[in-house]
Order: sequence, then structure tokens, then C-alpha cells
Amino acid sequence: MTLEQIRYLVALVEERSFTRAAERVYLTQPALSVQIRKLEEELGVKLFDRRQGKPTEVGERVAAQARRVLEEVARVKAIARGEEGVFQGPFRVGVIPTLAPYLLPRLLPRLLERYPGLEVSVEEELTPAILQGLVEGRLDAGLVGTEERAPGVQSLPLFSEEFLAYISLGHPLYAKESLHPLEIPLEDTWILSEGHCFRDQVLSVCRPSLERRRVEFRSGDLETLILLVEEVGGLTLLPEVALWTLPRAKRLHLRPLSPPGAGRTVYLLVREGSLKAPVARALGEEVKGVFRELRLKGWERKSVMMGAEVRHGEARG
Repeated sequence: MTLEQIRYLVALVEERSFTRAAERVYLTQPALSVQIRKLEEELGVKLFDRRQGKPTEVGERVAAQARRVLEEVARVKAIARGEEGVFQGPFRVGVIPTLAPYLLPRLLPRLLERYPGLEVSVEEELTPAILQGLVEGRLDAGLVGTEERAPGVQSLPLFSEEFLAYISLGHPLYAKESLHPLEIPLEDTWILSEGHCFRDQVLSVCRPSLERRRVEFRSGDLETLILLVEEVGGLTLLPEVALWTLPRAKRLHLRPLSPPGAGRTVYLLVREGSLKAPVARALGEEVKGVFRELRLKGWERKSVMMGAEVRHGEARG
């Protein structure tokens, strides 16, 4: 058994395709198949079911251990290079869809400028997939909207943000300067599809309803929900980070919730004892910095209230 064979197995189990795994490790598909076959013969077990295109149960367990072996090899190399070695090489991050488009454009340039030796790979996934990726060692860090618990995984709070309502022009609630959560009718509210933690957080805020929507739409994208509000009507709830990309004219549709408090805390998920744990924590500090900077630029609750006042002033004029 060689380190290269171990690396090939990990690639195959993660990609679940000989073609994609071969491209990833820079081999031809037949050459990769030969190496996996040799490893199977040496271990005396079948590691990958070629007909079903997925690893066997023992293959999954062997691959999990193989990832630990590769990480320890990387740790030895980092020790040899000195402390700076930790901040070099691959760094894999999972980010939920309600954070990725708003944080990453500002976060990644900062991270790469500060740590030029990093090779960052980002996967946009739902929280369960990110947590599983950390447990299996496929990911080094995760950015999620809920506190998660799993063996060997830490949840570190980064920042808390409020939810705001985004209301269509013709909706009865548009005239209000703020909304009480119990005023928000679920039957008029566009929400994300099942599986998104933000969906569950919104449902915990909205007033329960026995009525059904005339139009059902399941979306995994907040931008789609904004367009539905504008074109079809109704309202949706947005996390504070989503406001940073809104043009000024669209901010007139925003209303804060009163009393404030409905919102979420964003967490950094880190594998305890991981070689890349220091990098993950550095990522968390950069996330905090991005959030602080954008709040200082006027995206606070007060600026939304001022926007509402301007809107009413224009209407009276």
C-alpha cells in the first residue's frame, strides 16, 4: 500500500466516479482502476462497487481512515516547513446558500491576500452536508446559520444578524414602518425550500395560518424570493447579510421587525485537532471583519428606518 494509492482511494470515494477521480489525480481512468484493484487485492476486500458507482461500506470506512493518514502526512510536512506551513496548500470550506453570495465576494480576496499560500476550495451546501463533510474530513471548515453538534466538530459563534421583511408595493403591510412578527401572514410569505435552516428560522417567526397559497414555489435562492415579491406580490424575510447587495431603490421595500430580536447567529464549524484548524479560525476572524465593515457602511437597522421615513416623505410630497 502506498500513499498514492491512499490518495487515489479518497478521490474515488469523494467523486464517486472513476472519470472525475482520474481527472482529479491526473491519471487515466484505466490507470486509476488498476491502482484501486491492486489496493483491493492487498487488503482482501472490495472497496468500490463499480456497478452501482459508489464505495462499499468497508470502502467508506477505509477512506475515512485514509483521509486521517493523508492529514497526518500533511502535518509532518507542515512541521518540517515551520508554522507557516499550516497556512499553505488546500483549504476546503462549506458555506450555506444564504451566506455564500453575500460573504464570499468580500471574504475570499481578504483571505487570499493575507495567506497567499492557501488554495481555497468552496462548496455551497446545506448544513447537514457541510456537517457530514467535516465529520468525514472532506471539509476543513463550515459557515452555517445554526449551532451544530457532532463528534470532533466545534461550533464557534461569529456574529448575530436580524431578519427584515421585504414587502411588495401593493401589500397592506407596505404602509407600515415596522412589523410585529405576529403580523406577518404565512400565506403571503415566500420562503425557501425544505432543508434550508433559514426556512425553519422564518417559520418560527411568521404567524401560523390555515390558509394555503394560491401559488406554491420551492426555491433555494433568496434572490428568487425577492423577484417573486416584486412581480407576484407578498413578502419574504431576509437575513441582514442579504441587504448588502440590494440597490438603493429596493431598500424602500424593507421593514424592520419590532420588537427586534428575530434573527440568527452565524457559526464557524471547525474540526477539532485538524491541521487546518488555525486556518479555519483565521477564516472566522475575517468573516467577523467583513460583517463589521459592512455594518459600519450604513446597513444597520437605523438606516432601514431612515429609508422608511424617506419613502413616507416622498409619498406625502
